[in-house]
Amino acid sequence: ASGYMRLWHEVDSLNIIKIEKIIEKHGYPGKSLVGEPTNETAWYVIQHSDKIEQYLPLIKEASIKEDLPKRLVAMMEDRYLMQQKKPQIYGTQGSTYFMNTPKQISFIWPIEDAVNVNERRKEVGFSTTVEEYAKRLYGDDFQFKIYTIDDLKRLGIIKD
Repeated sequence: ASGYMRLWHEVDSLNIIKIEKIIEKHGYPGKSLVGEPTNETAWYVIQHSDKIEQYLPLIKEASIKEDLPKRLVAMMEDRYLMQQKKPQIYGTQGSTYFMNTPKQISFIWPIEDAVNVNERRKEVGFSTTVEEYAKRLYGDDFQFKIYTIDDLKRLGIIKD
């Protein structure tokens, strides 16, 4: 990795150690403990770590207690599902792949029951549709397309 990426990973590693110590001592540092927007700090550290599986139940519990917004739980669930090579629920995760050529493909990771995704997004507090979100990620001329896991296998993005 380049110097910048190495530094980024080092900072992420140090941050997760700090967060784990806080969680061990106090539980999730949610709104009732640290206020807003600090209640989202631990979420960001966990979201960008390799420990989502370990902390997702704690994140869900924090949301139930209203210590963390539901939309953040949705984003973490989607990222976890994407890491498992499964369809996401809320359409919050996108990817860009270089298809063994200079040409790249950007897409929103496959979504379970994509027809109803915008209803689910609204229920957990997102103010944008998946189509609007995709344009925010990839630019105004981005054409949203529904991909399935099988599509990604055919494209060679997911290897069996």
